[in-house]
Amino acid sequence: MKALLTVALLGAAVLSGCSSASTPVAVSQAATAPAEPAASTPASAPVVAITPSSTTPVATADATPAAASNGSSSPETISTPASTSVPKHWWYPNWSSSGVKGTAAAWLSSWPQPKVFTATGHGPLSGHTILIDPGHNIGNSTHTSQINRHYWVGLDKICNTTGTATDHGFPEATYTFDVAQRLTRILTAAGAKVVLTRDQNSHSTYGPCIQARGLLGGEVGADLGVSIHADGGPSSGHGAFVYSPGVKPGYTSSSKAKQSYRLAGDVLKGLAAHGQVGSTYLHPNIAPDKQQGTLNVASIPIVIVETLNMRNAGDAAKAESASGRQSIAAGLAAGIERWIAGR
Repeated sequence: MKALLTVALLGAAVLSGCSSASTPVAVSQAATAPAEPAASTPASAPVVAITPSSTTPVATADATPAAASNGSSSPETISTPASTSVPKHWWYPNWSSSGVKGTAAAWLSSWPQPKVFTATGHGPLSGHTILIDPGHNIGNSTHTSQINRHYWVGLDKICNTTGTATDHGFPEATYTFDVAQRLTRILTAAGAKVVLTRDQNSHSTYGPCIQARGLLGGEVGADLGVSIHADGGPSSGHGAFVYSPGVKPGYTSSSKAKQSYRLAGDVLKGLAAHGQVGSTYLHPNIAPDKQQGTLNVASIPIVIVETLNMRNAGDAAKAESASGRQSIAAGLAAGIERWIAGR
């Protein structure tokens, strides 16, 4: 089974949500570790930022490309709950090959910043904290030297990748950021506190590196973490699949692996309940993996969800439409709620 899974992963290029053949920058997966501050692009570069207001709409710049299936070229807006910055967040740039953390460094100013969103309602998620990681960042493509720096996260990896895109040019980074905002609204309405790993999708920033993304959940006391991605697999295939952390001494215990695997299953069930089937080109749809830096360094149950295949026409249409992204967010929320209920 392991051999078959490895062949399937390579043959279908399913790692593209974390690093795609279409991405010009990196050949590694999801992301890997911290990089040094980078020179930013001009101030005129579009910035997608989460504003600290429960009434102010949040513009998701480029969220609907001109060629998108819903025919709109205007940025869509959704409102999010009030947010605050995460105080004194740290990450470890010098994680050793033996699994020992090095000297703690402050979250880089050249990265988007993590944000905390408080509950707006009371429900099944009340009292729980959930880490949501919108994969990649639109600015990764303009900070190639920074995201290609190598770090150790259980293996040698680069900081991050650009992600994939639909044939219409709709970026994975923009898709994941939009879905994360929609998911935040659903989760906070159900009583959860939500921590996002990045507060913007901006050409003037890059990262955060995957090491920091993975560590954040434990540092803020999250019950679980979900990293949102989209694959760039074969155009003939569609649907979702999930990476869960494999047992790795110094990084992933058997307990973390077991809880994460159950989270992966619950997320797939939640997505299926909202119209997104499991992948038709990767079987099984859950892949325990020791190669994902974000998963390795996390101290909480966590998964990377390849929510759809951006190279498939049907999945691409879903990614490019507001209703499609809302259904993905609803499915992720249903899976998270299912996992919490089963604890």
